[in-house]
Amino acid sequence: MPAFSPFHGPNLELRAFEPDDITSLHEYLNHPSLAGRRYVPWDVSDLLPLSRRQVEGIYNKWSDDSSRAHFAVVRRQTLKLVGHAECAWAWDPLCPTIEIVVSPAEQRKGYGSEVLKLLLTYLFEDTQAHNVSGWLADWNQPARRFAGRHGFKEVGGMRRAGIRQGKYYDLLTVDILRSEWQVNPGSNAHAA
Repeated sequence: MPAFSPFHGPNLELRAFEPDDITSLHEYLNHPSLAGRRYVPWDVSDLLPLSRRQVEGIYNKWSDDSSRAHFAVVRRQTLKLVGHAECAWAWDPLCPTIEIVVSPAEQRKGYGSEVLKLLLTYLFEDTQAHNVSGWLADWNQPARRFAGRHGFKEVGGMRRAGIRQGKYYDLLTVDILRSEWQVNPGSNAHAA
C-alpha cells in the first residue's frame, strides 16, 4: 500500500512527471480541441502543433521549475497519463494559482473535478493559502462553467489579452476564498 499522499484520490493520483510520460503528453497536447488552453510555458505556442522535441522541452522546464508544482495526472488503476496540473506561488504564497488540463480523450469522466478537489484540499488544509485563483479565456465556456460549478467566481481580468479566430478575447480571473471553500469543501469539487 502506498504511503499517504494528499495527491491520491479515488480514481487519480498526482505525481511528478517522468520521461516515460513524454509520448502521452505529446499526443494529447497536440489534440486540436486543446488549442489555446494547453497551459504550457509562455514561450511555447499554445496554438501551433508541437514537435516531440518541443514537448521534451516542456517536460524539462516543468521538471526544473522550483517555483511551481507541476503534476502528471494519472489514472490509478492503469497508471495512464490523463492530464496535467500546476500550482504556482509566483507573487504571493497566500494566493496560489492553479491550472488543470485533462486529455480530450479522458474528459467528461469527473477527472477535472477530482484533480480540483485534491488541489484545493491540499492548498486550503496544508498551506496558508486563503485564496486560490486561475486564469481562463472568455471564449472557453466549458472552463467557465466548470469553475462556476465548483464555487469559483469571476473576479476580474484583462481586456483584449489575445486574438482568437481574428477577434480579441479577454482573459478572466476566477478565484475561491478559503472561507467559501470551507462552507462545503467536499461538494465544491464533486459536482460534475
